[in-house]
Amino acid sequence: MFKKALLTAALVSVSMSASANWVLGVGYSNLSDSEGDVDISLGAIVASAGYAYAVNENFTLVPELRYGIGVSDDEIFGVDIELDSFYALSLKGEFNVSDNVYAYIAPSYGKLEMTASAGGFSESDTSDWEFGFGGGLGYKFNPTTSIEASYESFDGADVLSLGAKFAF
Repeated sequence: MFKKALLTAALVSVSMSASANWVLGVGYSNLSDSEGDVDISLGAIVASAGYAYAVNENFTLVPELRYGIGVSDDEIFGVDIELDSFYALSLKGEFNVSDNVYAYIAPSYGKLEMTASAGGFSESDTSDWEFGFGGGLGYKFNPTTSIEASYESFDGADVLSLGAKFAF
């Protein structure tokens, strides 16, 4: 009986500590690109999931998966450009600047799915997976809630983001 109680307590403590570092987020991202005189700007609502590994008290690694859907389209020469989806994998390195402020850098690997339509015709396109790099700042309101602002660049395309993160 004692062995069963000890085993149950051990399993509960392991499962609780394993879930203590999960981070979920939601935010808005603006994706923009320009070539010559043509500028495009698309907006997306992005959800993220990651796991925080504290390397030491001032540095944390956070592998993160992001998925976004388009909410703001653009038009170029009468052609509507819509962002269907955005996927990215990142590895954030977070540095604590103070008790509440952190800065981070993040190499990323992402892709877009877009649709162009005009005159009743439409064409969908999926970009290749592209490497990107970015950084940002975060502010912790408490140990479980923070906000972040970031900038990333993927092959010349700029991504500006603002979001909230929730740890549990």
